[in-house]
Amino acid sequence: MKNRKRLIVAAMLSMTLVATACSNGAGSETNAPSQSNAPDKEETIVLTINPSTWSIPTNDDNEIQKYVEEKYNVKIVNMRATDENFKVKVSAGEIPDIFPHNISEGDMVNYARQGVIASISVDEIKQYMPTYTADVETVDPNAWDIGFYDGKNWGVPRVWLNGSYGFIPTYNGAWLKAIGYNEAPKTLEEYEDVVYKFRNNDPDRNGQKDTYAFTTRGTGNQQFNEIYAAYGVNPYQFMLADDGTVTWGGLSDQAKEALKLLQKWYKDGVLDPEFLTDNNDTITQKWNNKKIGILDHNMYHHLFNQIETNKANGIEPVYGKGLIGPAGKSLAMSNGALQVPLLFGAQVEKDEKKMIKILQILEDLVSNDDAYLKTAFGLEGVSYELKDGAAEALEPYKSNNDKVLELGYGGYYNPLVERSLSMWKYHFSPAKMEFRETLNEGIETISDLLGPTPLEAKSKYSATLNPLQDEYYVKAIIGTDHIDKTFEEFKQNWLKSGGEEMLEEATKVYQERQTAK
Repeated sequence: MKNRKRLIVAAMLSMTLVATACSNGAGSETNAPSQSNAPDKEETIVLTINPSTWSIPTNDDNEIQKYVEEKYNVKIVNMRATDENFKVKVSAGEIPDIFPHNISEGDMVNYARQGVIASISVDEIKQYMPTYTADVETVDPNAWDIGFYDGKNWGVPRVWLNGSYGFIPTYNGAWLKAIGYNEAPKTLEEYEDVVYKFRNNDPDRNGQKDTYAFTTRGTGNQQFNEIYAAYGVNPYQFMLADDGTVTWGGLSDQAKEALKLLQKWYKDGVLDPEFLTDNNDTITQKWNNKKIGILDHNMYHHLFNQIETNKANGIEPVYGKGLIGPAGKSLAMSNGALQVPLLFGAQVEKDEKKMIKILQILEDLVSNDDAYLKTAFGLEGVSYELKDGAAEALEPYKSNNDKVLELGYGGYYNPLVERSLSMWKYHFSPAKMEFRETLNEGIETISDLLGPTPLEAKSKYSATLNPLQDEYYVKAIIGTDHIDKTFEEFKQNWLKSGGEEMLEEATKVYQERQTAK
């Protein structure tokens, strides 16, 4: 009996060993490791990035970089090129996978021609970035236009959300009361009255004639913003002509009439003569020192950030609207929301896994609250806290940018910060939201008809046309020549210097877009 039991046990053991061997594959040894059904770990992808040329993290082992690397299974190489040497590095063959945010449309065209950047289909972006795509198209469905060149799309569309708003004229409230105004001027005629009285009627009551209404940046875009807006034009933007073609604002009759008014003000001594050399810093200094009583170069978010400074300087600001003038309605100059897209290095186009990975990361950064908060604001309780739903910076990060760069948050590891409607909520306290809506209520903006569209002729001639216009506009304002005559001479010179070719191309692009719609 005992022998029979031993035989049964031996037979069962033999069957078990055979079954084990079979499960390990024919001919395999019984002690070979069994195969696992778990998927192989995803390969770590190396990303060389340079999303910003001025907000560059101090250390490669910063907290935010480590967070991004771990969360998305990537290894990040920070290229660290600056405004001064980025193009030099690219020329030397150092091409990042993700390009800086401040690339111009001219740079985009040149890089596309040179084979430096990757083309990418709109369908692929929409597939892997559905939330972001919806946000962009809500802000402006024309955002895709900016990235198209030579029949291809060259990047992920970007919008600057604040760019949808205009520049708000702001007045020294005490000065207004001193000259008999209880509110900001509403019309261009009232504004002119304020300009003369701020210069001649001693609004600061110090017994001296040492004040001006305002100054501005001497040349280029964003000068005399509320004046040109009252005429319905931005002299440095494309606009639609009455015949359906595209023209340049600086050639328009509206711009000519605005120049006549500014020439009159300069001749009468009410326009600060230092406007020729003033810049944003000197304008702010003059406002803070109560040498001027009007600011014209700030948007609502700039003005919100100045509230405490104004209190410290004893200034009670009064915020106005766009002036009603020859254009017939309240208008404000605007940069517009459209921007050059986020560009990728040409090598990304040849690596489908990397392209998809980048798009997936970007989508998560603007649709995942935790990912957005960390990359945009840092560590909760350390660099920021949530207060009434908004992220509020904490000291020392609030006042020390070196600490921000040390931690690594901002726009470097998330190049779509403040480009997504879904996450914009974190940038607004209830007070700031109310401030934004109040200041911009009822204002229509003027922005470029084409946005930063890459035009061959614009790339070719802007370096000639812009200085030509700068020089004429300054001479027209400070000179004594009749503007009706000199303006026509300037216009013909501008057209002959490449402007005509630029307008022809701009008209073609605009009409093609209209036909497509």
